[in-house]
Amino acid sequence: MENTEKRKVLQKDRTISFVIIVLALAGFLVAIALDVRPVITVILTLLAPVATYEIIRAVGGKSKVLFTVACAVSLFTVLSYGFGIALPAASVLYGIYVLLLMSLMVFFHKEIQFTHASAAFMASLAIPFAFTCFLRLNNIADWFEGYTHDAGVFFVGLAFSCSWFTDTFAYIVGVKFGKHKMAPVISPKKSIEGAVGGVVITAAINVLILYLFTIGCRNLYGYELFGESAAKYLYIIPISMVLSLVSMLGDLSASVIKRNFGIKDYGKLIPGHGGIMDRFDSCIFVAPTLYCILNLISTVQ
Repeated sequence: MENTEKRKVLQKDRTISFVIIVLALAGFLVAIALDVRPVITVILTLLAPVATYEIIRAVGGKSKVLFTVACAVSLFTVLSYGFGIALPAASVLYGIYVLLLMSLMVFFHKEIQFTHASAAFMASLAIPFAFTCFLRLNNIADWFEGYTHDAGVFFVGLAFSCSWFTDTFAYIVGVKFGKHKMAPVISPKKSIEGAVGGVVITAAINVLILYLFTIGCRNLYGYELFGESAAKYLYIIPISMVLSLVSMLGDLSASVIKRNFGIKDYGKLIPGHGGIMDRFDSCIFVAPTLYCILNLISTVQ
């Protein structure tokens, strides 16, 4: 009876958290659509240090000094990019940061191990960069010729779509048809059938989203998103599939860390769903990958 009550409470918490996540994401996408860059920057600036904190904590870090330094670097990295604050000689700054972390290991050797310092360095640079890629995608018209702001909105939506739809439909298909385990040690519930279903269904959804975006741009602004050629619907399929595969890689990578250090979730910030890393682990891989793909396409063209 007690377990039943606990499950009901957990399910209630998950439902409430899911609604909050959906509303927050909707608000974020509205800010993206309206190109309210300060709001977008502030949101991502708040997420980055929390995710950084969760990574350090996951590997056993407990030093308040290390948390403070790494989270401050994480926060400033997103903030400086979002508000266009120039960072002269970035490589020198990174070198100083490494020396600072090594110094902390010396002065606080009882609290800070090499594992903690290494995790802090990686998390405080990689995670903020991944979050700034959402800004880069939103500002795609500033980076590459031939793109509009509407294209940037679509690309941000594409990153979230490939991250979350892949996981959702992989789970649904896996529960129904999954027989062959994809990574039995890392994530026993994931199946090859589920992965294939998640990739294919997500690609189909993204084609539909592109179609709706195209209609919207045509009716509202009088132009065709990505041109009038129907080939754009074919291009989006392989891009979506690559991003879906990267999404699963990100999810599995995050799961490896949790298994290596014996934790269930990265945090408890989102009741029933874990922490920021539990919700954004795949996004952290997908957004930079999409930006690199667009960069490569622009270079080839």
